Amino acid sequence: MINRLLNIIKNFPEWPIVEKLLAWSKKVIFPGFGNVPLYNVVVFFIKECRRDVISTRANSIAFNFVLAIFPGIIFIFTLIPLMPFSDYYESVIVNAIQGALPTNAAVYINDIIRGVTSKMRGGLLSVGFFFSVFFASNGMLNLMFGFDKSYDKTFKKRTYIKKNAIAIVLTFLLLLLFLVSVLLIIAGDYLLAYVFNSLGGVDGAIFFSALRWLLAILLIYSGITIIYRYGPSMKRRIAYINPGAILATVLSLLTSVLFAFFINNFGRYNEFYGSIGALIIVMVWLQFNAYILLIGFELNASIAVNRDLLEDRED
Repeated sequence: MINRLLNIIKNFPEWPIVEKLLAWSKKVIFPGFGNVPLYNVVVFFIKECRRDVISTRANSIAFNFVLAIFPGIIFIFTLIPLMPFSDYYESVIVNAIQGALPTNAAVYINDIIRGVTSKMRGGLLSVGFFFSVFFASNGMLNLMFGFDKSYDKTFKKRTYIKKNAIAIVLTFLLLLLFLVSVLLIIAGDYLLAYVFNSLGGVDGAIFFSALRWLLAILLIYSGITIIYRYGPSMKRRIAYINPGAILATVLSLLTSVLFAFFINNFGRYNEFYGSIGALIIVMVWLQFNAYILLIGFELNASIAVNRDLLEDRED
């Protein structure tokens, strides 16, 4: 039985339908692939994921993201008083977390937010603020190390100091993007209240829900694209619309929805681990998203490296 199964696996590439699929993949070029056939991209992608041990990198990135949560919260809530409608920010952020994470994990993170914000002291120029920026950027710095490649035609070297500086700037930009998005939600509530009254109860609710989802998708996509454009040390920056960011956005949304559904309906973490179960859920969710960010990057890197090799052969 085992030998038969091994023979099936061995002969799998020789199946007529598989041969036709491989031949098709060697000819088809998707938009954004830079004249690189799908086959070349997929083969290189699989090889790089195996060679670079993507699971080890994802575990390391997720761990650093966990360490960056508390400084990130301090960083965000230090900036909030400078924003318009600052009194509404905490409730909007709490609601956003409840929509993105399973119930237990959302409660855990929101308790942390209330605990941190109730004890915060100092303003924008305080020593604590600068420390929070530095430690929050460590998660981004570790992610950038996960983007390192040894292909000289596509990637260039960065000094450690330059990487740290870019990580801090990227962290600041992403958190600022998050705050601006919250501002848009708050400002949009006033407009949507008018639309809700104009369209009626059901139609207004559908419109409101659709607009919120669209804003969430744009926020996630923009954040991922910023990471892919400025995080890797590539000689040519990734375009704003790129296959890796599209794939990562779709996977991130699907993973968050399915993971929250599973934990809320079938998960039994609290029965086994008690209150620490919520922390485990957060760590698993961060690990999934670390995998997704690396997968999207590897797709972009596969396209970029094959594109440069193709251009080099043509020259």
